[in-house]
Amino acid sequence: MLQFMVEQLNEQLSQHGTLIDVILRSDQSLVEEEEIREIILTFAGAEEEGKPVATIHLFELAEENSCEVEVEVEYAGARTAAHVSQLWEHARMLIPEISLTEKRRYIEPDKPAQEVQVLDYHFVVQEPGTKEEAEAFADTLERFAADLGKLVRLDA
Repeated sequence: MLQFMVEQLNEQLSQHGTLIDVILRSDQSLVEEEEIREIILTFAGAEEEGKPVATIHLFELAEENSCEVEVEVEYAGARTAAHVSQLWEHARMLIPEISLTEKRRYIEPDKPAQEVQVLDYHFVVQEPGTKEEAEAFADTLERFAADLGKLVRLDA
């Protein structure tokens, strides 16, 4: 399912930006006999320094024959509270369940060395088995790619 998702996402996302990196991660638990497989895609609207970048995590849910998609879009740089609020409102128009996290890293008191706003959301897709399910799956990925293309271009 993961390879199928990467192929489908590559096709859809290429119409809205550039896949910068694809990483396969496999973690084996030392306590339980369980392996977690994950693919991490890095996507940008433009390959320019300082532009928003999306990280897409794909987790295979084997028992359900489905895949969980987690998305984080990072906007680096200092922004006023009004700009951050506007960014979040625009993002919520596209994806109502999206959340916002602000991260600040300090080296000296009251002087942030790094400021980042992260929009994130997730959803689950089932592997299509019928023609109707395949059409719904394609529609979901098409909408996801279009929305993500818009999110990486939002600049508050």
